[in-house]
Amino acid sequence: MDMNIESAVEKLDTRAQALRSQLAYASRAFVIEFAGTPKSGKSTAVEAIRHFLSRSGFRVHVLTERAALCPIPMKGHLFFNTWCATSMLAELLENVETETDVIIVDRGLFDALVWMTLQERRGELTSDEARAIEAFLLLDRWRTLIDLAVVMNVSADEALLRETAQRITRKSGSIMNPEVLAAISDSVQEAITRHGRRFAAIIDHKTTGRKVRESNVDLASKVLDCLKEFLNPEILVVPRHEIERLPLGAGGTFGNAAVESAHRCVRDYGRFMRRAEAEVSPDFIQIVPCGLLSYDGQVFLFQRKETDPKYALYGRTTIWQGCHVTRAGGSDTEALLRGSLQERVSRSLFLSRVFPIEPLGYCWDREGPHSSRHFGVVYRIRIDNPHTAVDLRKKEFRKRRGQGMIGRFDDIGELVAKQDELNLESWSRAILTHLRSGRLV
Repeated sequence: MDMNIESAVEKLDTRAQALRSQLAYASRAFVIEFAGTPKSGKSTAVEAIRHFLSRSGFRVHVLTERAALCPIPMKGHLFFNTWCATSMLAELLENVETETDVIIVDRGLFDALVWMTLQERRGELTSDEARAIEAFLLLDRWRTLIDLAVVMNVSADEALLRETAQRITRKSGSIMNPEVLAAISDSVQEAITRHGRRFAAIIDHKTTGRKVRESNVDLASKVLDCLKEFLNPEILVVPRHEIERLPLGAGGTFGNAAVESAHRCVRDYGRFMRRAEAEVSPDFIQIVPCGLLSYDGQVFLFQRKETDPKYALYGRTTIWQGCHVTRAGGSDTEALLRGSLQERVSRSLFLSRVFPIEPLGYCWDREGPHSSRHFGVVYRIRIDNPHTAVDLRKKEFRKRRGQGMIGRFDDIGELVAKQDELNLESWSRAILTHLRSGRLV
């Protein structure tokens, strides 16, 4: 028994258990795609990672490779690869908002980019066709669902040895031959070079000359590194004593001076901290850009379902949506806050465009046991399209782990009058008070 491997496995088990305790922070499933060259060990690695995560208590769902199910007989043809990529995408969209913790995709968007690269190099695709397909595969709405692409590669010589090791004949096939395998390997590396930066994380995992278990243990360690970043990212915080210096009215302060004070405070004293650490620290406040939707003088009211854990913590209804801020949002303070909020609104409310957004002020409930850990920088998002306003009223905003909301646009005065009946949370009450007073126009 290799004691180094066993020691590494024990450490992996410990790390996985620690990450499992942070699943509550995830807004959706963590998505891993496996792609790569034939005989690189992809199928074995998929099963090894699935088994490891499942035994560690994660709910794992595998989207199996579509090639075996494809009704199109011409492997490598544009139609074959298009069918495989789009049918996988449909299944991914169906499962990403479910109760699953981790989704493993056996050949998905990145793999389709590899085959498209190969076909273009062979002259089987025109450059116009390749760019059009590339733009579709890299569309932000689904490319950003791939949190990690594991790209596996093995030398052509070793791939052929693995292919024929248990076979009677050593005759080559249409794909399993040195020339095609080398071309696929080159296309993999070109795809990584051209598109790797567009994906959240890429692991270029080479298996040439490696023992299977050693390779999979190494890969599991890298997967946990990426899962940690997903579940426990660094978020923007400000020392509590700096937040306490800001003027605070009845739950919040609004107007141009308040906006400038909030931005200055975040710019001068903001820092990034792991969310798990921030959640238990009494000395730091988490910064939350939050947006209220307005249309034709009305404000959108979100109603949580009773199954939503936030129902008991924060109330049944709210007039805003917000998010934590990670480093990915940029460096400029206001751009960082706006960008994070716009991304959240687009993703959660299924809005296909960016609407006008304006800062209003800030909210802080220093007495609330849960809300006191968060400082809200408040923005108004003006819905200037009547069709979007109608669509919002008809939607149910689904989230995972029992969360869910529905909503409608309501008159500000009616919301203020019914705030107790609606069980509005504290920030919403503060915002409505100032909206009604006319201090926010």
